Amino acid sequence: MSTDSKCVDMLQEIETLCAFEKRGPTKEGERKAAEYLKKRMEEIGLEAKIEPFKTSPHYYWVYFLHMALAIALGAVSLITRPAWVPVLAAALLCLVLLSFWGDLTTKFHIIRNLIPRFPSQNVVGHKRGENPRKHIIVLAHYDAAKVSKTVFNPELDEKIAKFFKEKFNKTPNVMMPMIIAMFLLICVSVARAVASAGKAMWISTGVIQGIASLILLIAAGAFLDIGTGHYVPGAIDNLTGIAASLSIAEDVARNQLKNSDFTFLATGCEEAIMMGMVEYMKRHGKDLDPENTYFINLESIGGGNVCYATSEGFVRVRPYSQELISIAEKLKENGDFPEIGTYEVRMGTDGMVPLVRGFKAITIISVNENNIVPNYHCSLDIPENVDISVTERARDFALRMIRELDAKTSAG
Repeated sequence: MSTDSKCVDMLQEIETLCAFEKRGPTKEGERKAAEYLKKRMEEIGLEAKIEPFKTSPHYYWVYFLHMALAIALGAVSLITRPAWVPVLAAALLCLVLLSFWGDLTTKFHIIRNLIPRFPSQNVVGHKRGENPRKHIIVLAHYDAAKVSKTVFNPELDEKIAKFFKEKFNKTPNVMMPMIIAMFLLICVSVARAVASAGKAMWISTGVIQGIASLILLIAAGAFLDIGTGHYVPGAIDNLTGIAASLSIAEDVARNQLKNSDFTFLATGCEEAIMMGMVEYMKRHGKDLDPENTYFINLESIGGGNVCYATSEGFVRVRPYSQELISIAEKLKENGDFPEIGTYEVRMGTDGMVPLVRGFKAITIISVNENNIVPNYHCSLDIPENVDISVTERARDFALRMIRELDAKTSAG
């Protein structure tokens, strides 16, 4: 199937990229997709390049190791003679928790850096503005997730999402129980170091350790299950974001921004917990001005209702840029996009990476009535199940935000 270089057909782009099988982080399909995207960026008028990097892509093995170490160190704390043993266990548990927290926030990586690294790449397309005083970066990831039938079960996920929507009007934070469990094991180890004798101490710490270890054991099993799973097509998550970004880039190439440089960043290894975006910020972050650089992340915009995220975080939920949220609110309130919703992202997307580093960012996503991405991380995430009208609406919304931001620049 040929692609018309003069016009981006978003559904056709999704179908073409889906043909690159096993498009997982650092896999051959991901590399071929990157080469295709570089070619398409050049065809629509961007200066494009591939930026290679090496990373540890298998987050499920990284997190499985965190869980296993925490369980083992909790068991070590049962040894209270000599007294330094539970103290050492507590100290090492703190290190494991710190490593897990750093990985989830993308601020730093400790245990992950011990895991072998493999080559991946980001694709960067650039179009200079007429008189650039700001830099607008539209980003989306092109890699696909590795999943299993047990952890990412569409029916079960939908039921859980519906329960949390009805009871709490939010999505569940799946990582927080693991953090709490590790913290409880630290408390148990400290308690045994301070008071190594007494029936009450042993009963209470034993119960706490049992609950915490069970949580970590379930989590370890889930990560093991994912690690032995398969790669999905990833049409909605996130070739819809890539297709919309290509369409936006085409519009910007034809109708140049007056006051802003434009970059289309297609990231690899997002499904490795945003490692492609982490590598981009390592390479370019020091050269970007946090006051005049804006990141607009397009994530899973292929079904349900288009929303702009007000905040995001696996651990601490951080608010997105108020400047970008104000533009989104204006577009909603003036009647141009009255159906656009808001969403709190309780997981991780590429938009979180610049956010935690002090940059102005926002994520545009689409979710169904239960606050979940349709066909999330499952084999049903194929081009046939993409509602392209949702992708088009998200594209239009993001493009209007870009134009409003550029016009705001000229207004001073």
